[in-house]
Amino acid sequence: MDEGPVFIVGSMRSGSTMLRLILDSHPRIAIGAETGFMGALLANRRIPGWKHGAEWFGRIGWSADELDARLREFYGGMFLRHAQSQGKVRWGDKTPFHTSHIPEMAEVFPDAAFVGIVRHPGAVAASLHRSFHYAFDEAVGYWCDVNRQMLVAAGELGDRFTMCRYEDLVSGSERVLRELMPAIGEEFDDALLRHHEVQRAQGAPKLTDGSTSSRDPIDARRAERWADEITPEQLLTLAEAVPIAAALGYTATGTGAFPAGAHEWTASGTELAGLFAGQPALLDGGGGTPLDLDADPAELARRLVQVEAALARTRGRRAVRLADAARRVQHGRTWADVKAASAMLRRDGRAR
Repeated sequence: MDEGPVFIVGSMRSGSTMLRLILDSHPRIAIGAETGFMGALLANRRIPGWKHGAEWFGRIGWSADELDARLREFYGGMFLRHAQSQGKVRWGDKTPFHTSHIPEMAEVFPDAAFVGIVRHPGAVAASLHRSFHYAFDEAVGYWCDVNRQMLVAAGELGDRFTMCRYEDLVSGSERVLRELMPAIGEEFDDALLRHHEVQRAQGAPKLTDGSTSSRDPIDARRAERWADEITPEQLLTLAEAVPIAAALGYTATGTGAFPAGAHEWTASGTELAGLFAGQPALLDGGGGTPLDLDADPAELARRLVQVEAALARTRGRRAVRLADAARRVQHGRTWADVKAASAMLRRDGRAR
């Protein structure tokens, strides 16, 4: 059995939290709530906003390999302590934005196994639109960008990477998990099928990241429910995602057979690379232009002002503010939070 970390990657609303709760129920694996630790780790590797940031450690005689070893010891030690507190020996992490950092994670943690999860673009876009106030077309573009990143990284990682589909996981959990567990160096355990019971016994919060319930059993009915929610216009918007989605076995509003891999329900990074080998253009583009952290300070300031203005507009929407208040209640805040938010909204309404 392996001892390296297990990293779950995938887009928001792809079912990655549910997969985390399942794997965290294994007697050897502990994957807690999202940490976003790679943001801190990468800042250790490269000091943000400084022209010498990428070489700071070399100025005091450290090599990149030595720095990575120290980072591995530090961050790995933090996660391992959490795992040991659960009586487990193997740690992991699930944070959606880490999908864009897979190469760096693989470099710093060379013994890590990666589990990717993908879900129908319509389901992801509908959920982002409903719960996080994304414009539907922006949500579709997000799905395309994140899954391009993940598939490219999967091909580079080869057999260190294994992908499954959300729809298969909820409709046939045992058969998917029996393929997945050997791929990450673990034996299948029946506890994986009782994650809602195990999480309760472990004292997990009732609601976790993305307002996902840790106490609900897997419900296959969730897989295709989104198709009844979207409009014909939104369905047309999915055209951008069709080439990648179709290659992964998705139909316009449903799920067909998974076309990749020696197994029926999972595919390794090597197998996914072979799937897209004849159509490399599908994985080109997307992701936008990365921010140059050594750019001119005036340019960085201009971009920051634009981002802050966009966030202010979004946060100023009444629906967003009410949703935030409700989410605080779900995560243990008091009804006073909601009353205060409601009073604030009434004041804003009178001011307008």
